[in-house]
Amino acid sequence: MRNTKRIGTALGCETHLNLSMKTMTLTVRDEETGDIITEVIDIPTLPIKFVLNSDLSALSWEIHDRKLSIDEAEKRYQEVLAGANRQPFWQAWLLISMPNACFCALFGGDLFACLLVALDTAVGFYLRKFLIGRGLNHYVAITLAAAISIAIPVLGIYLGCPTETGSTALATSVLYLIPGVPLINGIIDIVEGHTLSGTSRLIHGALIILSIACGMAITLLIATGNIAKI
Repeated sequence: MRNTKRIGTALGCETHLNLSMKTMTLTVRDEETGDIITEVIDIPTLPIKFVLNSDLSALSWEIHDRKLSIDEAEKRYQEVLAGANRQPFWQAWLLISMPNACFCALFGGDLFACLLVALDTAVGFYLRKFLIGRGLNHYVAITLAAAISIAIPVLGIYLGCPTETGSTALATSVLYLIPGVPLINGIIDIVEGHTLSGTSRLIHGALIILSIACGMAITLLIATGNIAKI
């Protein structure tokens, strides 16, 4: 939202952006002519790309500081998108799995627990991407990914994996699904007075957390008959 206003100011326009969970309403007013254009845009379900977010923020400052024209800004925007789409999937796959295993180690997990977490993260991450790519509801995909992610350490413990920190593996197996960005952005929006968009982001984050909890509960109920038994 701040980036949008920054770009609008650089191009001589006043911008207003209103976000909801599925759509956003963008109003642009030309400060010279007074012409106003309002458009309602659907928000697609896409994975969060931190590098892309950073590059787009940097682009907004570049447009603001260098006073780029609309054509130059459009060209740079397409270049940023093209660069973001060139990242191989296996890199993201690896960069999600290994840090989640490190979280397990950070919370006291031993080597075998970390290996279980790395494996379940890789499987769950791929499953979520596959299901969303097939058009499945975002929250259902997260529920299934969480269920599979926690099922792998449960199965490993059941088969006698020599880990003494199985509970740590279970607890950290779904950390990669935690919606940190929507929660943080939602709080920032509310603090800055954008109550509607902030509330929408927080609700979205809460639904993701609920989906994760449901996925974990399903697996634990199937495996033990009791969520708190393991």
